[in-house]
Amino acid sequence: MNRLLALALAVMLGTLLAAGPALAQEAKGKKEKAIPNLVGVWKGTSDSVAMGALGHADAAAGPTFLHVDWTLTIEKQEGRTFYGTKASSRAKETVVGVVDGAQVSMADDDGTYVGKLTSPNRLIVRYLEAGKASKVASISLYVRERDPEADKSPAAAPAQ
Repeated sequence: MNRLLALALAVMLGTLLAAGPALAQEAKGKKEKAIPNLVGVWKGTSDSVAMGALGHADAAAGPTFLHVDWTLTIEKQEGRTFYGTKASSRAKETVVGVVDGAQVSMADDDGTYVGKLTSPNRLIVRYLEAGKASKVASISLYVRERDPEADKSPAAAPAQ
């Protein structure tokens, strides 16, 4: 009887040990395949140094420190790709982008963005524009605004 019990325990332990790595790999695969939803309105302020003909600030002959308020609106997302607009009080540009895990990359008319989601509603973005007419180096923290319509849905959690 003891031999039978020992054999049964050995088989169960072997099965668990063999299944563990496969289950861990499956969980890792599901985690990697999760694509964050970026759709929404994101607000932030940039810390920048810029010079030249600037569309979102006054032209500057030499390097000038700037702080500009931005609204990044991601209008549509399909899988890892998305598009929307980035606007200041002076101008608005179309942006296109991709998301890979927490990494976000975008482009507009004259520059590129590299960012990282630090939470589902916080995005840190670095912007670089290098040209003869203008140069910009900038970093911004964007926070996604709450969607009032989502708060009204029956599935929304009650306020506490």
